[in-house]
Amino acid sequence: MNFFFGVKYLDYSSEIQIPKFQNKSNKIKPINLYQAFISEGKWQIDEVTNIKIHDHFFILEKEIIDNKKIFFLATKDEVTTFEEKKLKNYNKFTDTSPAFRANLKIKKLNGGFSSYQSEYPFNMILNNGSITSGISSLTNVKASENFLIFRNIFVDPIERQFNIYFVNLKTKKILKQDILLTNKTNIVKIDKDLIHPEIFVISKNYLGIPIFLSEKNGHLSLEHTHPPHEYVKSHNKFDIVKRFKDETNKIIL
Repeated sequence: MNFFFGVKYLDYSSEIQIPKFQNKSNKIKPINLYQAFISEGKWQIDEVTNIKIHDHFFILEKEIIDNKKIFFLATKDEVTTFEEKKLKNYNKFTDTSPAFRANLKIKKLNGGFSSYQSEYPFNMILNNGSITSGISSLTNVKASENFLIFRNIFVDPIERQFNIYFVNLKTKKILKQDILLTNKTNIVKIDKDLIHPEIFVISKNYLGIPIFLSEKNGHLSLEHTHPPHEYVKSHNKFDIVKRFKDETNKIIL
């Protein structure tokens, strides 16, 4: 199961397009779109009905999107098992191969837009951990603005602060520290002096999906990062990545 999320920040807004079909078939499935959000320390859900419904897509526009809501697909029968204290894996509709894809479009007021896939897999919401991501290959030092969009979804209805760090792996020094919030789309400005190959962003205690947004003269570019093991071509790549993350995590202890 996947969750979907959007972005709302200053004069940036977003639109989400979620297929009503699976990628192995163009047959439309009898499925509904729901939103989940935290209220008074509990998960709440509502069916989303006041949106554009294309023959093949649910289309969520800026009016319904904020940085705390998440969205998912389910039938009415499946959500009858909803629990206020934990998110559940309601179905396998988005568990496909190749991967199920939705589209997240981020737009600049009076400017352009750029798109990226918008899926947050259920298995990520169950675990604590850390994210380690390079910066320089995903941002643009010539851009007017660079941002890190860091979306966290956690299984429990908590809104808890956690830290991210911009770390120079060569000097082993923390250059910048920001406080983020669980179960939120967080936006952090990246200064140009942080855009260097040896500088990585590291989250502490909570996982998330990092997306990098660059803008110049209203033109946008979205880039995403893969987990470190995607860059290692070795039979023991997970051991290599574990040692790498153990070393980087020592810097932020």
